[in-house]
Amino acid sequence: MKQAGSEKSFDKRLKPRKPYSGPIFFTAKSGFYEGRLKNYSRHGLFIESKASLSVGEVITIALPFLEHEKAKCKGQVMWCKGGGCGIELFRKRSSVHLKIVK
Repeated sequence: MKQAGSEKSFDKRLKPRKPYSGPIFFTAKSGFYEGRLKNYSRHGLFIESKASLSVGEVITIALPFLEHEKAKCKGQVMWCKGGGCGIELFRKRSSVHLKIVK
């Protein structure tokens, strides 16, 4: 029997996140920023930053945990809360498919 108001929250992530604590740099439409990468997966990141980002905004991120020269990718801000943002990485760098987020 299910109790009223006791809904479980489900993790919608495609892949589990790996913890990482280190600086990260990214560009947004309003400039160049530094933040702190808190966790990552193949499909997303959580960045703590004082940057004022908007949900739906596309950013370019320099990924410090990749070991090759071209460790940059694009992603979209999916949510912002408490000084941090959840970023969904674009899967194909050559063709960007934006999601409409309200």
